Amino acid sequence: MADNQSTQTRPEFTWLFLATPKHRPECSPIVLRTDADSEDTARAALPGWNLIFAAKIRTESPYSFTWSDYERATLWSIIGSEINIPPEVRHG
Repeated sequence: MADNQSTQTRPEFTWLFLATPKHRPECSPIVLRTDADSEDTARAALPGWNLIFAAKIRTESPYSFTWSDYERATLWSIIGSEINIPPEVRHG
């Protein structure tokens, strides 16, 4: 079952880095993402990678998703403060 955690037990930020493996620096960079309270902690969680800071996102930020319906000239948005994702989805 999905587990809801407060920011008291969950890291405060999600950190994004552009990364290449240390043993293959000629590779194209990929985006790595980790949750941590500080950039140093986030970097320590990703050993073996050359990291370039890309973004710091507050984990307590509300969920927001927006899309356009061009045929109806409408802009749709979903905004929520908490998302509950089921741990398993089955299709019949």
